[in-house]
Amino acid sequence: MVWALRGAFLLQALLGIGLSRAFLGMRALGAPSGEGDMHMLIGTIAAVLAIIVLKPEPGDASPSMVTLARFFPLVPLVAGLMVWPRLGIGMSSAGFVVLHIVLGIAAIGLVEMTIAKRRRRALS
Repeated sequence: MVWALRGAFLLQALLGIGLSRAFLGMRALGAPSGEGDMHMLIGTIAAVLAIIVLKPEPGDASPSMVTLARFFPLVPLVAGLMVWPRLGIGMSSAGFVVLHIVLGIAAIGLVEMTIAKRRRRALS
């Protein structure tokens, strides 16, 4: 399941990089697209997988960090829902999209940190 989680976040990041070409004027920022729909779907899957895979385990050095890593992917997901044109909220300003990107990178970092700590603990 860890590999499914990591794969979902990798695919999510690649789709996000593709969507970021809007900053170069190559597409409209916040315009409906199949690529954006896939980005939202994979983001939802990644957030759910993080909740499932990162359940607290006995021996976790910092259970509060595990809990943060487990639920933090919901934050960029909510921000992404606010950008997603299919909902019609319309928070597709460049600044808000950048905030969504930063939150997504932070979520990936927290998840990877938790996975790495668990792997090191298992190897020692």
